[in-house]
Amino acid sequence: MHDMVIRGGTIVDGSGRPAYTGDVALEGGMIAQVGGKAGPARREIDAKGLLVTPGWVDVHTHYDGQATWDKELAPSSWHGVTTVLMGNCGVGFAPVKRSKAEHDDLIGLMESIEEIPGIALADGLKWNWETFPSTSMRSRRCRAPSMWRPRSRTIPCAST
Repeated sequence: MHDMVIRGGTIVDGSGRPAYTGDVALEGGMIAQVGGKAGPARREIDAKGLLVTPGWVDVHTHYDGQATWDKELAPSSWHGVTTVLMGNCGVGFAPVKRSKAEHDDLIGLMESIEEIPGIALADGLKWNWETFPSTSMRSRRCRAPSMWRPRSRTIPCAST
């Protein structure tokens, strides 16, 4: 028995082939089957009339600060984004010394260049890192979006 089956959706699998109708089965947080008719599941989602697609990759985000306090990276995760890239504008929050002056400089830079409200960054950032690897470890603690938000129908993905 599958953990979850998304039934009867229009599958656009990202391969370039035409869309087709079928089921997507999930087991242990992983995709177990794409297409055809999947067997029984503990939970089923009726996707008739809906698109079922792989998670979207957002290659240009400004979540550098938000990733440290927003476990869903809303609103992107509500719309099917499962992977985000950060720091690609040439500015970010790592590496950074544990210094209030340096923190304030980075907040001011992000506020002026990226138009991220400084007050949100000042209130949200905990500054419990100094290096890129420690920032990455902090971001990996974020969880997938809440299961099957009715407004979005996005599939939460398991992280490795």
